Amino acid sequence: MGGVGSFMRVNRTLYVGRIHVTDDIEEVVARHFQEWGQIERIRVLPSRGVAFVTYVHLANSEFAKEAMAHQSLDHNETLNVRWATVDPNPVAQKREAARIEEQAAEAIRRALPASYVAELEGRKYDGHDPEEERKRRKIEGSFGLKGYEAPDDVWYAAEKARLEAPEEQKRLEAPDQAEDEDEDDGAPLQLGAPPKHEEKQEGGGIFGSSTLAALKGFKAGPGDGEAKAPDKPAGPLVGYGSDSEDDD
Repeated sequence: MGGVGSFMRVNRTLYVGRIHVTDDIEEVVARHFQEWGQIERIRVLPSRGVAFVTYVHLANSEFAKEAMAHQSLDHNETLNVRWATVDPNPVAQKREAARIEEQAAEAIRRALPASYVAELEGRKYDGHDPEEERKRRKIEGSFGLKGYEAPDDVWYAAEKARLEAPEEQKRLEAPDQAEDEDEDDGAPLQLGAPPKHEEKQEGGGIFGSSTLAALKGFKAGPGDGEAKAPDKPAGPLVGYGSDSEDDD
């Protein structure tokens, strides 16, 4: 009972002991503990100096327990704050059971499509006729099998998947579109340059059209590729003198 949370059950009620008893003890407790969240109800035992504080949300009760442990209110008392045990009062037990049932019903409402919740409650939803919905289920609920009628859990799961399919498709297509936009934004803008998609289609191979054009420019030259002979030196050749006797 001394931990931050409870593993046995969801507990939102704090036991606050060792409170200095005054005439306005309930107001003092409410003023100090409402700083940590919305309070559902407070029950005070003035003769014992004890109060039971119940929060609306579990997180607020956990935070208040750690914040107010061994603290004081308007006097120099040292509070004993811990988790409260199960209230033996039958009225409180019924109230807690009704709250749990309401939470379960709310979770079911969020899981099922709104049209089916309206059908279960016997009311219309956005102009849909319950009779028409039953006919559609009778036709589509067979899933192409003659004489087969899908149970409620199978039918609701199939309808939920059908309703969520367009949203999932949009989420899958969104990253591809974002990548294309990023590629277009990252490339520098060149006047007269053809689009990237056209370059890929015109190349028809590994090299693009711009690369092929550059290669053609390197191939073009004088003599269509024939080697040009080196130029002869200008002016007469000058002979060098020799010391041999043959020159005499």
